[in-house]
Order: sequence, then C-alpha cells, then structure tokens
Amino acid sequence: MPDIQMRFHRDIVIVDGAMGTMLQREGVCMDECAEYLNILDPEIILSIHRRYIMAGAMCITTNTFGASRAKLASYDLADNVREINTAGVAIARAAGAMHVLADVGPCGLLLEPLGEATFEQVYDQYFEQVSILAAAGPDAILIETMTDIADARCAVLAAKAACDLPVFVSCAFMANGRMELSGTDPATAAVILEAVGADVVGMNCGSGPEHLLPLAERMAKATNLPLIVQPNAGIPTLNRRGETVFPGTADQMLMYAERFKACGVQFIGSCCGSTPAFTGALYAVLGGRDVVRRARVRTDAASIVRIASPRTVVEIGSGRKTCVIGERINPTGKADLSAELVKGKMSLVRKLAEVQEATGADCIDINVGVAALDENIALRSAVMALTGLINAPLVLDTTDPVALESALRVYPGRALINSVNGDPASYEKVFPLARRYGAAVLVLALDENGIPATLEGRLGIVERVRIAAHEAGLKDNDLIFDPLTMATATDTDAPELTVRTVRALHERGLASVLGVSNVSHGLPSRSHLNSSFASLAIKAGLSAAIVNPNHELMMDVLRLSEYEKEDEAFEVCIRDWQATLKQVLDNASRNPAGKPHYIDKITSKIDRETKGVQGAIKDAILCGDAASMPSLISKAILEGMEQNLIIETVLTSTLIELGAAFERGDAFLPQLILAAQAMKAAVKFLKTLHPTDNDVPVDGDAAESANPPATRGKVIFCTVKGDIHSIGKDICIAMLESQGIEVIDLGVDVSAERIIQAARENQGSIICLSALMTTTLPAMGETVRAVYDALACYRPDHREGADAQLAVFVGGAVVTEQWADSVGAHYSANAPQCAEAVLAMFANGQG
Repeated sequence: MPDIQMRFHRDIVIVDGAMGTMLQREGVCMDECAEYLNILDPEIILSIHRRYIMAGAMCITTNTFGASRAKLASYDLADNVREINTAGVAIARAAGAMHVLADVGPCGLLLEPLGEATFEQVYDQYFEQVSILAAAGPDAILIETMTDIADARCAVLAAKAACDLPVFVSCAFMANGRMELSGTDPATAAVILEAVGADVVGMNCGSGPEHLLPLAERMAKATNLPLIVQPNAGIPTLNRRGETVFPGTADQMLMYAERFKACGVQFIGSCCGSTPAFTGALYAVLGGRDVVRRARVRTDAASIVRIASPRTVVEIGSGRKTCVIGERINPTGKADLSAELVKGKMSLVRKLAEVQEATGADCIDINVGVAALDENIALRSAVMALTGLINAPLVLDTTDPVALESALRVYPGRALINSVNGDPASYEKVFPLARRYGAAVLVLALDENGIPATLEGRLGIVERVRIAAHEAGLKDNDLIFDPLTMATATDTDAPELTVRTVRALHERGLASVLGVSNVSHGLPSRSHLNSSFASLAIKAGLSAAIVNPNHELMMDVLRLSEYEKEDEAFEVCIRDWQATLKQVLDNASRNPAGKPHYIDKITSKIDRETKGVQGAIKDAILCGDAASMPSLISKAILEGMEQNLIIETVLTSTLIELGAAFERGDAFLPQLILAAQAMKAAVKFLKTLHPTDNDVPVDGDAAESANPPATRGKVIFCTVKGDIHSIGKDICIAMLESQGIEVIDLGVDVSAERIIQAARENQGSIICLSALMTTTLPAMGETVRAVYDALACYRPDHREGADAQLAVFVGGAVVTEQWADSVGAHYSANAPQCAEAVLAMFANGQG
C-alpha cells in the first residue's frame, strides 16, 4: 500500500463515487441511518466498495459521512460512534482499496452566530470522530461537502490535532460560486484552509461538472496544494413520483475529465447521483496519467502575505497596492467606545468597522483594551460581531495570548496578529498560535532592550525574529514587519530612519507596515505631515499602513503614491520630506515675529514689559531659550529675588499655565519639550549658586558651590513591561527635572521587580508609571499591585498608609482617572499635571 502523500503532484488518482445513490439502488430506505449498515449489513457496503474498485477507483471513501456523535444521536446511536466509524474503515480496507479516505461530513451542529453551537462544541464533535477513524488505519481524512468555511476550518483544526494523517477538505459551492452559509468563494476557501493545515483542497457536490470546472480553475490559481474535485451527476430534479433524479451521465462526466486534468486537478471522482460507471469513465481517460503542472501560485513568495475574511483575500507585499488597515476600533481617547465595551455592547464596534470599510479600509484592526474589561470575552465578541458584517479581514490587536487564542479560534478566516517584538517572551507564546490557527503576524522592530537607533539594529531584530518564526513553522509570507514610526516632535531624524528601514525590508523581499499617524504625535497640522510621511514610506516600498481611512487626504496619498525604484530619485524624496518637516516644525513653534504663537493664548497673559525680569524669564521659557537662563536668573537675584521663589513663583507657575495651554490644544509637544529644557537649564544654574549668594555675575559664570541646595524630591520613572513608547515618559521627566526634582529613569518595558528594587534603593521616592498602549494596561495594573504588596505606600483609596513615604502615579494616553482609581493609584493626565501633582505630594510630606 503506497503512501498517498508520495503521490501528491505526481499522478492522477481516481476517487470513487456516491454511496447513497448505490444504497438507494439496493433498496435501502434513506430514512435509515446509512452509516449503521457498517454494523447491521457490512456486506452491502463491502459490495459497493468493490464495484467502485473494479471500475478503477484508487481511493475508497468510508461509509462514515454522517457518523459524528451529533448526527448519530438523531437515530439514538450516539453511543455507537466508535463502533460505526471503526467498522467503516475496516470494511473499506477489506474491499482491497489502494487508498482509504476516512469520510467526515458536517457534524450536524450549526456554529454561532448562524446557529447556537460554540466553536468548542463543534470542534469536539470533529475531534472525536477523526480520532476514532485515524485509530482504525485509513490513509487520509476526507472532510467533505462543507457549506460553511467556519465549519470547514474548525473540522481541519480538529483533524490536525487528532492525528498526523493527510487531511483532504472539499467544499460545496452553489450555482453562484460561493459556499451557501458563509458566502466563501473557491480562492478564499483555499487560502483559509491551506493556512490551517489542509493538505488537499477542493470541491464536491452542489452541481455538475460544467459548474464545478470554472470554480476549480479559480481555486487552482489560489493555491499550490493538490486539488480534489467530485462533481454531482448534474443538478438533481424530482420526477413525477417525487423521487430525486440526477440527469447527468457517465458520458457527460467523460467530456469534462480532460478539462479537469488541464486545470491541474489530481484527485477526481464523482458525488451524488453517480455510479461505478462514472468511475470507469474517469479511469478510462485519466487513469495512470500524470498531473498537469500548474503555474505556481506565489503563496510562498516572501514578499506576499495573504490574509483573509470568509469572503475576501487581501494580498500584502511587493507589487500589490498599499494595504489600508483601519485603526479606529481602539478605545484610546474614545470614551463612548470604552463605555460600550465595558457594557458588553458591540454597536459602535460594528459602526466603526462599516464606516472604515466603506471609506476604503482593506483590513480592520480590532483593539478592545479597556481597563477592568475581560479582553478574552470582549475580543472574541468583537470578532463574532464583525465576521458576518464586513468583508475586510480582521487584525487582532492584543498582547494577551489567552484573548488572542480565543479570538483566533472563532475567526473563520486568516487573521493578522498585532503584534510581537524581538523579545522571546513576546513571540514564544504567539508563534505557536499563529501556526496552529493559520494567522499572519505583525512583528515590531524592537526587543527587550528597546528600539534600536540604527538601521542595522532594527534589521538585526528582524533577522532574529525571522529565524525564530521559521523554527516555529512559520514562513516569511506569514510575517509583516513594522520598523516603528517614532514621533517627530522628539526626534526629527527618526522618520528618515524608519523609511530607510522600510526600503531595506523591501529590498530583502519582506512585507512592511507602519502606524503612520505616530509621526505627527504632539504636533499641529497632523494631517499634512502624516500624508507626506505616508507618501515617502510608500516610495520606500511600504506594504501596508495603519491609518484612519476617514481622512480623504491620506486615502488619496495611499491610492496615488508608488514605489520609487531608483535610489537617486528616492534620495530626492527624502530631501523633499526634510523640507516639509522643517516647515511644519517652524510653523508649529514660531510666528513671524520669531516667538511661539501660543504665548498670547495662555490664560494669565503676563505683561512682560511691566513685569520686568520675571516676565523675561517666563518669555524665555516659553520660547525655549535655555541659553538666556543664567543671565536672566542672575539678574533676578541681583534685583533681590530669592532663589527658591524663582522656582516657586516663576518656573512652577509657567509650568501650570503651559499645561493648561497644552490641554486646550494651544501648545504642542515641541513647545513642552523646549520649555522643559529651558526650565531645566534654569534649575541647573540655580544649583550652582549658594542660597545666600547675591553677588552673582550677570554673565552666569558662577562657580560651583561646595554645598548646593538639595533637590525637591526623587522620582522613579519608567514605561511598564510590554510597552516600548518613551515620548510621554521623557517629556514628564523633563518637566520634573525642570522643577528641581531628581529623576531615576529606568527606561521602557520595565518589570515590576526592577521597579521595586529601585524603590528600595531610593527611599522616599515617588514611582511614576507610563503606558501608551491599551494592551499594556494589565501589566500596569499588575505592577501597581506588586509594588503595593512589596512596599509600604500612600494610596489614594486607603486611609492607612497616609504617613508612608512612597506613592505610585500612573499616566499615559490610555490611562484614565477611573482606571487609576480601580487599581488604587494616583493619576496625572499629562506631563505638566504630573510635575504639578508630584510637587504637591512632596510639599505635603509624601515622597
């Protein structure tokens, strides 16, 4: 008995025909359980198998099509599931078949949301039946006549878990070329089923050869897997006696045999209405002939990543249009969405998805990370709410492996996982899930050490993750790499490094993706800068962009921009971007008079001419004029102003006013950074002076004091484990240091253990934790709890501990005051508020 896998892509294999039709001819009533005949009358089943073998069948399918526990239960035979399936394989083997295909039909339960059965219930049905069949010794498992891609996918997952036999999957398509329940076309079905491990894909039942031929041709263009086709003997009709009649003949099947061969079909048989005569006709024309070599589908090309919904395939990579991934289903900054998710409602999720798809999104990112929400339930619910609603494939945006697997199980497509990074702790749990459930993975070019500041560093992470992915059974066409878009407001060189990394990935044949809007974080004129950056990235070779598809300018850029092949022309594009960036930054921070245009919008509106040196200091801070600080501070002291009052009445008040301007949108991150640097310069100069020294040179050349004034307090600052964003943390640190506070910066992606150790080494400190991603809120909560368990802290939700020296603050774009309250932490909304709150706590004796 040859190994059936050894024949893949070699010779044509003839499969048998209908069992039900033959049983009808033998006088068996179709109201009976046909599979029970394996026990009651095995000779009749054996006889039919032998007739097909004599006609030329090389593969015999077992009489177990309806032998799942759920289907047998309708005949009160659920307890006979093992006996019936085992006997089915034994009879086929006894008939002398060259190959035995253990037949598995739809299990009899309808998956939610179309039915009431859960994924787990349906999975268990298939797992049980396949386990029993595999133990009986067939050559392969044949899952056939599937009308719902979710059901077919579930069956494959169960079969691959239950045995190591080859798994054939055959779907039934209606006259419109789609599966009845899921609306899936042949090409999409092939992509989804291949992703979850099917070894052979194809079609059966539904209609005759004339209808299946064009569908087989479409499927052949979508996969390199062997194909199986088993047409009906035409479309059935009812005769005058109410009997089902199939009009097709063996001669008609013969007419299409060569055409099926020409499109690359390897396993060919017949289905409902057929007899051994059909098998004989196929064998006469195709028996012993070689499979036609199909033009290879570039499914294994590293540059093409395919993701799919039940009705649509999206190809991402070289030579394809830039894929638009809609980013709007994210509760960050959306109180209405957060509120709905907490209540378990999906109305707004549905609306956001529909609008994004209507405005041009190719895929939809789903992020349901809300504080105090069970993401496991919420993400799964969101996936089920959108699966039947939209055609765009889904991007599952979570770092929670439990929630991820729950969503992957029920999504009847090939999802994109967002995301993992170069830290083994990040990808070691996700890669096996991607492999098992047939998902692609978005990989961030960072690791446990942070984001590399060089092209070589980011490419090094890419290569390490590629190797790990390959070892986990994934290929390059399962991976999309994100070189990371950093905020221009804090590093004007960062965008250029990002696009050069994109270009390097493109040259290596790897797909890339960027979250475009990060580039303009904290700046005005965001739409213009985002669009310019997106255009540059596409010219560099960008494969996909995570954007808001409701922005017309961005969508126009994504549609019209093209890859720039010539390196010299690309360098011109870089220079054009640099000019655009300079203009945006200049407009953001300066008006024609050379001063920040937001100064006059600040509430207190100090008259700098009448306020003298205090007004001049404030003016210099708002202009970011750090160089003038020594001379202005010196002048203020010579005029009799005490050093501590300079910090308290000038620097701190300016900080508060600047924070209010930032909240109103009158000031932006560049201004906060510049102002913080100027204030920091002022504090640094003040520390060089003796508290009673009034003889200060105006030029600021003060000597170091042997006993400089003490700092106002000490803060331990970091971004929590799993989050690598540093912009918010860095601005807060600059603000804190500008107020004379010593800051111990632990960096990003910091564990609770490191934080606790730092707190023990720096008694009397305040801990500030930052997070920018909803997916890292659980880590922030765990960190707060770990600190509280390990150290005595002043908690806002407890009266006890009010005399403790340690306090924990949380903040960041995704953190709300309500969430902070839920974990018992102090809260600040932005950098100025953070500095103000910390100062107040130090003043009250905490820290």
